Amino acid sequence: MCTIGDIILIKSYQHKGRALSKHSFVVLSVESGKIEGLDYDFVCNVLSSFKNEQQRAKKLGFLGNFEITHVDSSIVQGNTRDGYAKAEQLYYFNRDKTDYTIIGKLHEDVFNRLVEFIENLDVPLEHITDNL
Repeated sequence: MCTIGDIILIKSYQHKGRALSKHSFVVLSVESGKIEGLDYDFVCNVLSSFKNEQQRAKKLGFLGNFEITHVDSSIVQGNTRDGYAKAEQLYYFNRDKTDYTIIGKLHEDVFNRLVEFIENLDVPLEHITDNL
């Protein structure tokens, strides 16, 4: 079972009707609840890596993206790439319908900065319920 701050690899998931595969997420909450009348067990932000410095500059220009460097987490197989969390996108998951593996953990101070970043965002949050 995942806990807050865990970095998980989800085998497949949905986003706006599109089936996507194998992507990492950071777990923001493991409190069960309901959204739009549907049960959920955990909430995450999707993580992405930078391909190069030009892409880093472009992606960090978006107000909702939170930079996460390769030293900000502990990953089982190691990690040498920097990236970002799409902090304005909150993915809701049902544990029974989600195939995932815990691959690491965000350091506590970085996780706390991410949560603070989300709380202070000046853009609308997108609540993604396709995976419930």
